[in-house]
Amino acid sequence: MLNWLFFTAFQPLHSSLISRGLEIAEKRLGIDELTVRLNAPETSIRAWRLGHASMPEYKFLKLVDILTEIDPDWTDRVQKP
Repeated sequence: MLNWLFFTAFQPLHSSLISRGLEIAEKRLGIDELTVRLNAPETSIRAWRLGHASMPEYKFLKLVDILTEIDPDWTDRVQKP
C-alpha cells in the first residue's frame, strides 16, 4: 500500500520533470538528434513529453545524462523583479 501511495504522489512531479527535460533537450539538440541519442522514435518522445505514455526508467536515466552533457541555459526562467 505504501508503494502505491508513493507512486501516485510522485507521478505528477515525475511527469513534469520528464516533460521539462525533454523540452530542454529538444530545444538544444533538435528532435532528430534527440531521437538518435535516446534511441527512440519521435512519436514516443512526444508521448512522453505530453504525459500520454510512461517513459521507461532507463530512457529517463539516459535523458539525465544527455541534459548533463548539454549544460542547459537556465536564463530562460522567468526573472523576478
